Amino acid sequence: MAACRHFSGDRPLTGTGQAIRAQLIVPEQQELFDYWRSKANDGRYPTRADIQPAELRRLLPSLSILEVVEGDAPRLKVRLAGTRLRDYLGVEITGHHLDEYDLGDQTEYWDAAYREVILGGRPAQGVVPLTPWQQPNIFQFWLRLPLVNGEGRIVMVLGHDAFMQSEKAHALAGRANLHIA
Repeated sequence: MAACRHFSGDRPLTGTGQAIRAQLIVPEQQELFDYWRSKANDGRYPTRADIQPAELRRLLPSLSILEVVEGDAPRLKVRLAGTRLRDYLGVEITGHHLDEYDLGDQTEYWDAAYREVILGGRPAQGVVPLTPWQQPNIFQFWLRLPLVNGEGRIVMVLGHDAFMQSEKAHALAGRANLHIA
């Protein structure tokens, strides 16, 4: 990933926001997305300081916050990973960089997802099986939302992950006309 994208205060959240919101099939992700949008000021994405954990108490086990660490090759460091992530991934990822984990054939998928959020400056969502974590019958419905600093530069990513058994995941994805990767 290259340097973070900088946004001006006149960047609208409307078009992309409406498309992403319409695709969210997990109610908790719809709730988080609506909360994130409510924290946007004057068309700018929210900052980390705008996100109040006490207001998201029910969602905390499924939330993550990743910091964009600048350098020769920018990396993503997990600042917060809810307990549900640890339960499904089988490892505590808080304090670690995402590139420390072997994601196998999903590496390019996740790189593209984070590029969409950080470099593309847009929320992103999707669904993948947990095959890199030896749980191929569990599907991860994910949502990633950009957070900016005071200058409008994307410096963090707010995430929500819902995990479902394959039967339920296929039923939900089919209802929303989604293709599971």
